Amino acid sequence: MLPYKNNVRIFIIEFACVVFLQMFYAFTTEGIETGFMMALGLVPGMILAVLAWMIKNEAVVLRLIYSITIITFFFLAQSTGTYASLPLMYLAVAVTLCLFINMRILIEYSTAAILMLVGVCLFHREIIAADNMYIIYIMLYAFASVALVFIASGVRQYQKDMEEKNEIAKDALEAKGNFLANMSHEIRTPMNAIYGMAELLETQNLGVKEKGYIAVIKRSSDNLLSIINEILDFSKVDSGKMTLTPDSYDFNTMIQDVVTIIRFRMREKNIELIQEIDKNIPKVLYGDSIRVRQILINLLNNAVKFTNRGSITLRINWVMNSNLDGSLYIDVEDTGIGISEENLAKLFTAFGQLNTKKNRNVEGTGLGLAIVKNLVDLMRGKIQVHSVLNAGSCFEVQIPQGITDHNPCNYEPGNGTTLEESEQYNVSFCAPGAKVLVVDDNKVNRVVAGELLALFRIEAHFAESGQEAIDKVDKQLVNYDIIFMDHMMPYMDGVEATKQIRKLAGDYAKSVPIIALTANAIKGVEAQFLTAGMNDFLAKPIDVALLDEILVRWLPADKRYSPDLTMEEIAAKQANIDYSKMSPEEIIKHLDGLDTKEGIKNCAGSISVYFDLLRAYATSNMVNLLQMHFEQEDMQNYALTAHSIKGASKNIGATEVAELAYMLERAGNRGDIEFIWDNHEAFYDAYRGMIMQLKKIFFSEF
Repeated sequence: MLPYKNNVRIFIIEFACVVFLQMFYAFTTEGIETGFMMALGLVPGMILAVLAWMIKNEAVVLRLIYSITIITFFFLAQSTGTYASLPLMYLAVAVTLCLFINMRILIEYSTAAILMLVGVCLFHREIIAADNMYIIYIMLYAFASVALVFIASGVRQYQKDMEEKNEIAKDALEAKGNFLANMSHEIRTPMNAIYGMAELLETQNLGVKEKGYIAVIKRSSDNLLSIINEILDFSKVDSGKMTLTPDSYDFNTMIQDVVTIIRFRMREKNIELIQEIDKNIPKVLYGDSIRVRQILINLLNNAVKFTNRGSITLRINWVMNSNLDGSLYIDVEDTGIGISEENLAKLFTAFGQLNTKKNRNVEGTGLGLAIVKNLVDLMRGKIQVHSVLNAGSCFEVQIPQGITDHNPCNYEPGNGTTLEESEQYNVSFCAPGAKVLVVDDNKVNRVVAGELLALFRIEAHFAESGQEAIDKVDKQLVNYDIIFMDHMMPYMDGVEATKQIRKLAGDYAKSVPIIALTANAIKGVEAQFLTAGMNDFLAKPIDVALLDEILVRWLPADKRYSPDLTMEEIAAKQANIDYSKMSPEEIIKHLDGLDTKEGIKNCAGSISVYFDLLRAYATSNMVNLLQMHFEQEDMQNYALTAHSIKGASKNIGATEVAELAYMLERAGNRGDIEFIWDNHEAFYDAYRGMIMQLKKIFFSEF
């Protein structure tokens, strides 16, 4: 149905047309004076137009419309004596009112018009008697009005059915989006384990045969993830959620990345990749480099799939539009199987692989070219294809891009490395003093994340749920440098857990970097993470290179060391930290195993008193006393010493030490020497470790 305002415009035009017709009749039959009198009929029309635009209530406007038209048209008919035309004029209005699909208004108008027409019959019998057609016109009007009511009723029902179907379609679209989000998560979660374990196996000293098996696992994982991403990308395009995020990007870097990926996919085929890149393309362009890269990869990947011999040529030229922008002209030409004339029209259709019998061995969804077409349209570019069956194809794309740096790129083929040249990723740093919390309900995912962090010599701690993560941060027994938070977990997801952590008291909970670990590839979740208080996100399966980037971005610089340093060399560097130049707040961040909030609370909220208490704790000689009583099996004095350690530890917030001391105190009191034998070493190490940590801070000692 037409929009309400459009219907009002149509009605006013029709109203003016009726007035003009009456004016023309009056001028030709009654004279100029009567003709000008008819012109007064335009005044109600103008008033009607103003009121229709001022009043927002549709029902009020419609009642004004039919009331003013009934009166105005009667005035026109009476002025010219053309009462016989009234039924036709009123019928024309009824037809226009049908556009509004308002049954109540239509019935009101039809009734009012009939009463007016019957009134004319009663009060102007002499005129009606001279014109027998008037009665026939009234009857026609009555029958037509009934027909219009039925028509409007049918259209209204149709409109209602369409609205219901539209709601069903919206629900189906939302269900599809939810399904894709869940599918993405459910597939990527086990893929994280497969891909992660394959990467870890690559670091082992394995034979050539075994490394070949690992390469197949990784390649198959990449192919599966590529298919998932294509489906998700097409879904975003299909639902209108695909957006561009333009930014400055280095042209050479983008092309080298594309060439590296395509060469890796070409390695099992005896074909050549030819690069003909214009060296005068600006060095730094402005656009959505991720989508440009996606267009290139999809076109080149399509060429690789359907080319078994010969070559693939990537040709890119540049045409300036102005000093601020220009266009990339991209040709991807292959010597593959080609496309027949009748199939060219089906080429950019979703899920449409041509000649599926012949190409049954070709992997993919058939979405790649459909996505390319939509991306090119989104960038306001153009795409066309020329192909000869059994001779090859050439895809031509034109994409507008801005310019950030006018200097020429001087691209040289072969500048980039290929994946074959780098069998294993070498981490850029190590951080043996860093502590990271990994929150994930899946045990395999925790193992994979822990092993990947071990490549950086990072100590990984784990939580199985959002609530457990909140408790660990709240107690602050360990000051984590980074928290990796899984997105989709039962009971409480990562987004909600992050919100709860950010609400905890203290600067630590509000500032600790929280990185989303997500298997949900639906675009838009990134904004949800950042809004919840997360600092960054890392997709599953975890790529070591991306993990490296995240760690460099968020780990403190003073905790990162060269990966070539030995543990002894790193320990020497750590010993040189000058705590005397740090503020109490900064020192608190270096304390591990302490609930500093509880300790400060025990000191009436005074940080200076708390520091005096920590210094006194560090000077304690009960470590040696505890060991002596243990060696002499003096249970009574062992229990007394454990009691003293328990109280002192509880006061400074050393909860773990205090709990161990309490258990061993009770064991000593009941003479349970076996329990003490089993747990003394853990207690001794925890207590001694706490004292050594504090001595290092307050007295620069180990």
